[in-house]
Amino acid sequence: MIIIKHSKAYVLLILLVLSFSVSAQVAAEKEGTYLYTGASMDIPGNNKFVFYYGYSPSDDFQSLIALPFFKITKNIQIMPGYMMTKADGYPMFTNVQHHLLPSVVLNFKFSEKFTLTDRNMWYHLFRDEGKDVNLYRNRLGLIYHAKLFDKPTNLFVHDAMFFNMNDNWNFFRNRVILGASMKAAKWITPQFWYVYQNESGVLPQHQFYLILTVPLENFGVFNKRN
Repeated sequence: MIIIKHSKAYVLLILLVLSFSVSAQVAAEKEGTYLYTGASMDIPGNNKFVFYYGYSPSDDFQSLIALPFFKITKNIQIMPGYMMTKADGYPMFTNVQHHLLPSVVLNFKFSEKFTLTDRNMWYHLFRDEGKDVNLYRNRLGLIYHAKLFDKPTNLFVHDAMFFNMNDNWNFFRNRVILGASMKAAKWITPQFWYVYQNESGVLPQHQFYLILTVPLENFGVFNKRN
């Protein structure tokens, strides 16, 4: 009965994976693995704050990420995000770097099952040597709301396009993301991502993410006020 009840969600996920695999037949340079652990909490005004520590054994990469979400209207959120990274030996960074990630997030719920989301981010990297890096990222996605094993689950597909604002807004990177997020228990919400990244001048890369979030709002931490 469980399989029949949730067959539509499984079929949708399988179709997304199959349709993407047809278009991703290019050999990848390498595989990247990433683990993020953190917590979320509600803050007054129907807003939310999430905090993560991330580690990548494949890229010798560590990060701390703070993402507050402020609800402006029913469909608009503002996210003045911040990230600190440390990646000794990683070619893009040297030691500790600071990043600003201010974003405008648009969400449009078509029905009880589907939500269209669009995150517009200005990415600013402070550099001790050389000119600061400025990028624009647009991440358009579709979320399917379902239940798997009687647990609320979101299945999603996103496409993120990156433009270099320092270089006449040239397009240089695309990331296709397939994933799922499940409210598995009161104390944990796991997410699984598969990312296919294609960047100008670099062979494509397969990336795998495991994101574990402790929802502190379930335990009365900073109960939100409607």
